[in-house]
Amino acid sequence: MDRRNKLYLNTLTSFLNQIVALICGFILPRYILAYFGSDVNGLVSSITQFLGIISFLELGIGPVIQSNLYEPLANRDKTTISKIIVSAEKFYRKIAYIFLVYIVILIPIYSILQSTFDFWFTASLMAIIAISTFAQYYFGITYQVFLSADQKAYVHTTVQLITTVLNTALCVLLMRLNCGIHIVKLASAIVFVIRPLVQNIYVRKKYDIDRKIKYTEE
Repeated sequence: MDRRNKLYLNTLTSFLNQIVALICGFILPRYILAYFGSDVNGLVSSITQFLGIISFLELGIGPVIQSNLYEPLANRDKTTISKIIVSAEKFYRKIAYIFLVYIVILIPIYSILQSTFDFWFTASLMAIIAISTFAQYYFGITYQVFLSADQKAYVHTTVQLITTVLNTALCVLLMRLNCGIHIVKLASAIVFVIRPLVQNIYVRKKYDIDRKIKYTEE
């Protein structure tokens, strides 16, 4: 596939992904409000916002990694590509470990301070919602950046589009079956874990990256 076709495909999938995300973003909150009420919806939103704080630890490294991949990808420099990927993966996995520590600290504090729901209800819900964020940093974000650098953003945007639709359909189905919020969010977490795993598998199959390579500087 030439660069022009990649550009068209990247643009199209990105546009479709935004439209799908917008539509699904209207559907799910309405169902959660209808089936679980405003208190549960507010709790889920608050937990999601607290977990999102971890993204500040990225410190803008993603675009730096991506820009440093352009030249070795153009030159098919396997050694340099491997060094950058291994280094990036180490960085993002450190964030994943910090995120675990953050969750362990946040769960008891937040569960005690909020008074609407009991401790175990809030703590277990927070742990479930955190699963997909941890998986993203531990398994997938490095390869998302890598695919974008190689003009194959359409791979991860297509996966994102499919999982967004699948998540919405599955959550709506479970709510219609009168499943609890924990089951709904667990199903959602499992679906979103698919994203980084698919990206990881795709890159491992399509690219020859030496994950045991040694380097002297980050």
